[in-house]
Amino acid sequence: MHVRWCLGRLFRALLSAVILTSLLGCLRPAGEELTELSYQAPVKLTIKPGEDIPGTGIRYVGVSGDESAEMLINGQQALKRKGDSVDWQGSPVSGVEVDLSLRVVWFDSETLHIAGTSKIKIDAPKVEAVNVPSSALMTYHAPVVYGMTPEALIPGSLYSYVGPADEGAELSGIEGYPYRKSGDSIVWNGKLRDGVYLKLNVRVVQYDDKGLRVAGIATLLIGQ
Repeated sequence: MHVRWCLGRLFRALLSAVILTSLLGCLRPAGEELTELSYQAPVKLTIKPGEDIPGTGIRYVGVSGDESAEMLINGQQALKRKGDSVDWQGSPVSGVEVDLSLRVVWFDSETLHIAGTSKIKIDAPKVEAVNVPSSALMTYHAPVVYGMTPEALIPGSLYSYVGPADEGAELSGIEGYPYRKSGDSIVWNGKLRDGVYLKLNVRVVQYDDKGLRVAGIATLLIGQ
């Protein structure tokens, strides 16, 4: 319960920071080339003895004799206590950089519980609308807030903002009814690069003739 409460606070803090930064920032202009996508997400993982932290090669061995969590990092034994750091940086698939900043929450002979944050950078995304797989090697749920001028794409998607209408914010590229009012959802499923998929679930925060602002969750699925 304490772990869940801490992670809830972490997620809310991240979302608040992202929303504040975006609402105070500029709107993304139409025609701007998207050379990179960046995300920051809370992480909560439960690892069994003999298993790796997904995508990292860092393995949980079990409880050591001195009541530490025994891990293998780069093939070397590492003894970790509650609150100790477990960090990793790497490229699980081409064009993607992941930076994990984790700490040991608690452990026993059956499970290791770690939590913290992840930073994900995706270079030169090539956005496509595809069916997203149900699972992946690494999965992250990142809070996002975006602001776009008319004709600009919602990052990571092929949806663009047309402008305000009596029915709501008009979107281009979306199937079916193209209008969304404040509080309405916008959902996108697609691929960013080979082995990198995105489920975008955001809601309209505000819109006018100058632009559209949305906020929600980007679920990233990386590797197979």
